[in-house]
Amino acid sequence: MLRDGRPAEAATDLASMFGRGTDGAAEHGLSVTLPPGELLAEQSTRTDAATEPAPLCWISDDRPSVQLLAALRADHPRSGLWPLLLCDDTEIYGERCTVGVVAPEPLEHVERWQAIQVMTRIWDGLCQADSELGPAYDSDSLAPFDHSCPGTAPAGSLLADPDVLANQQVPRFIDEETRLALVPVRRGADVLTVLGWSGAANHVSRTAGLSAMLRSWEERFGARVLRLGPDRLDISVAAPPHEAEHAAAVAAEHWTFAPDRVMQESGSIAAYAREISGRRSWSFWWE
Repeated sequence: MLRDGRPAEAATDLASMFGRGTDGAAEHGLSVTLPPGELLAEQSTRTDAATEPAPLCWISDDRPSVQLLAALRADHPRSGLWPLLLCDDTEIYGERCTVGVVAPEPLEHVERWQAIQVMTRIWDGLCQADSELGPAYDSDSLAPFDHSCPGTAPAGSLLADPDVLANQQVPRFIDEETRLALVPVRRGADVLTVLGWSGAANHVSRTAGLSAMLRSWEERFGARVLRLGPDRLDISVAAPPHEAEHAAAVAAEHWTFAPDRVMQESGSIAAYAREISGRRSWSFWWE
């Protein structure tokens, strides 16, 4: 974890602290006063003593208020700084999997992917048959689908403004171990990629594809990225599925996104689909 060498004090112009304008979006700073905090920088093996690692995000010293989160979310279109909750029970942010452990990917990598491409590639890999043991997953765990990728689900119908719903869901995800991060991205889906997050490293080697799926969920389901931990992700959902068929189609996407969460906790795609029907937040974890 990098301390920037200055006393922990309120900062109102993170654009200058990051040393860049976030594609021109952060040039105006913030309209609210921040609590004491610090910058977190890349900690991957790509860095060396001769090169000062670039800051990836700002993080508060203490847990944030719900009101501050709401104000920063409203500020995001102007500031270019995404308010993100970070949770890490070691209280040593950035030294496990949350920030900067692997080299961040350029956002251009996210733009190379479509959700259907990511889903199909992972689905085919998970279902690849072993020459001795047969398919990795039986038909019961994949039902109502089979070993062929069913494709992405239709968009949901908005129940509320996505940002308003995100603010309503935030209190559920704040506790004593939670901190506020401000990440220089235009959309929350990209935080996985630009932060050098490695929480899903046992599932995918890089996170650009996962960010592409999150972008698609932002558009189809009014999703907003709320909280990130060493091995978990929590998002709000303003347009969740309600019908059984639609929920199953969404559950199939979730299985390719976080198979540990679906199969180890719920046991099957069908069981997981029943759990997420109408639910206004989705939570994922990886081993």
